[in-house]
Amino acid sequence: MRVTLTTLGARGDTQPFVTLGHELRSRGHDVRIAAPAVYSDVVHEAGLELIPLPGDPGEFLPGRAWKSLDEDRLAARVGRTTSAVRLSRALSVLPQHTLEDRRELVELLGSACKGADLVVNSVLTRPYHLLVEDPTPWAAVCLIPQSSTGAFPAFGAPPLPLGSPYNRLTHLARRQWEWHCARGPVNRVRRGSGHRPLGLRSPLRAMGEKNPILYPFSPSLVPPPADWPANCHMTGFWYWDRTTWEPSADLRAFVEEGSPPVVFTMGSLWPLHRRYGIFAMAWEAVRKAGRRMVFVGADDGEELPPGVFQVTEADHRWLFPRASCVIHHGGLGTMSQALRAGVPQMSVPALVDQPYFAERLTELGVASAPVPLAGLSAPKFAASVDECLRNPDLVRRAAQVARSVRQEPGVTRAAEALESWVGAGCPGM
Repeated sequence: MRVTLTTLGARGDTQPFVTLGHELRSRGHDVRIAAPAVYSDVVHEAGLELIPLPGDPGEFLPGRAWKSLDEDRLAARVGRTTSAVRLSRALSVLPQHTLEDRRELVELLGSACKGADLVVNSVLTRPYHLLVEDPTPWAAVCLIPQSSTGAFPAFGAPPLPLGSPYNRLTHLARRQWEWHCARGPVNRVRRGSGHRPLGLRSPLRAMGEKNPILYPFSPSLVPPPADWPANCHMTGFWYWDRTTWEPSADLRAFVEEGSPPVVFTMGSLWPLHRRYGIFAMAWEAVRKAGRRMVFVGADDGEELPPGVFQVTEADHRWLFPRASCVIHHGGLGTMSQALRAGVPQMSVPALVDQPYFAERLTELGVASAPVPLAGLSAPKFAASVDECLRNPDLVRRAAQVARSVRQEPGVTRAAEALESWVGAGCPGM
C-alpha cells in the first residue's frame, strides 16, 4: 500500500506522523510524509521519504506571513486567559497564510498525495484534501477528542449541565465553525483551479463515520465514549523508540550522580514561555526543594546557575525515567513520555490542547495542579512543584498508570485500523 502522511505545525504535531510512518514502513508499506523541512533529520532517521513543506514551525506555524509575527502582542493576550474561546480571539493576532502560501501548499500536498492508496491528514492539513477533486481515500489523526458524542461537549465549549443533547449540539457547532473558517480560503483556491465551490454544509461532519479518525492517546487518559462511531480509534500512545540518540558523558554523569533531577522542558513553545520568566520560577522552586534540574531548551547564551544542566534536545525515553518529576507545557508528546516513564508531572499550559490535557493529568492523579500561563505567579509555581516532588500519592499513581500505558500497542493498533479499512474497500467513501 502506498501511503502519504501530511502534517504541519511544531515537533509535537509531526512526531506522531513520523511514528506512524515508521510503523507502516516496518509492515511493508511504501510511505512518504509531507512535513516541515526543518524536521528532515527525524523523518530520514525513521527511514521515510520526505516531501518538504516550507516554513519553520519554531516560529509557531509555517508560511512567509509568520515572519511578521508580533510575539509581544500574542504573549500579552495568551497570558490573560486559558478560555478556549478567548484564546481563539488571542490567536487572531497571528498573521494568516497568504493566498500564495496556500497555493504553494496545495501544489506540494497534491504532489505528495498523487498516486497514493491512502492519505492520512492532520488537523492543519485536513482542509487541503478539499481543494482538489481527488477520490483518494483519506483518514485523519486528531490530537484532541473531536468526534461527536453525548458524553462531553466539544473542545472549547463550556461544560454546561445540559446533558447529551447539548453535548452533541456543541460538536455539530464546532465542526460547522471549523468549516466556516476554512470555507472561504478553500473555495478561493478551488475557483482558481477550475473546481466548483463547496457549500455551507461542512464536508467534515462525517469524520469518524465514513473516514477513520485515529486518536494517538491512551484510554487511561481519555476514556472513549461508548457512542463514538466505529471508525473512531483510540489506540493508545504512539511511541517510536529512536536508536541513534545517546546522552553525552556530561549529561549522563549529571543525571546519575546524586538524587534524580527535575526535568524542565517547554517544547516548541519555549519562546512564548520564556517571556514570562518561567525558567527563573522553575529554578527557584526546584532550588528551594533541594533538587537539581535538567533544562531541555534553546541555549540563550546566558550562564546557568550551579545545579542546572542544559541540553537543546534529549531522548525522553532515556531522560524521563531518571527524573524525580517532569515540568512541561502540557503537550501530548511530552506528557505521554512522562506517563510511560511513571514519574509525577507538573504542567504550565498555554494554548490549544494543553489546558485540556493538563486538567486530565491532574484528574488522573499523576500530576500536581497545573499552573496556566494565564494567571502565572511564582508562589503558584512553587506550590505546584513542591506538591509534585513531595506527594507520595502522585508517585504511586504515576507508576500504576505507567504499567497500563506500556502494555498498549498504540501505533500497531493504528496501522491495523488503516489496513483493515483500506482492505475492506474503504467503506463509506
